[in-house]
Amino acid sequence: MSTNFDPAPRPALHKAPDAKVHPTTHVASAHTGDAVLGGKKVAIQTTIPKQLRKQLRRSAKSAGVSIDEFVTIALANEIRRRSD
Repeated sequence: MSTNFDPAPRPALHKAPDAKVHPTTHVASAHTGDAVLGGKKVAIQTTIPKQLRKQLRRSAKSAGVSIDEFVTIALANEIRRRSD
């Protein structure tokens, strides 16, 4: 560590013109949901509001899938949305 201290203020940080480009960050593919849906199924337990549970049941029934399948698809879609 240097013992010389420069009291002059440093220039402020600024955003680079290509700030939206991050070459080292992980970008999920379009098939992320498929990868998430595969594999061993495990049980989870959560507490949700009763009204949300009712909507979940109605939505699963209208989609023609089980509640477990509906929740799995919804979570996979959310993970895909957040990783884009």
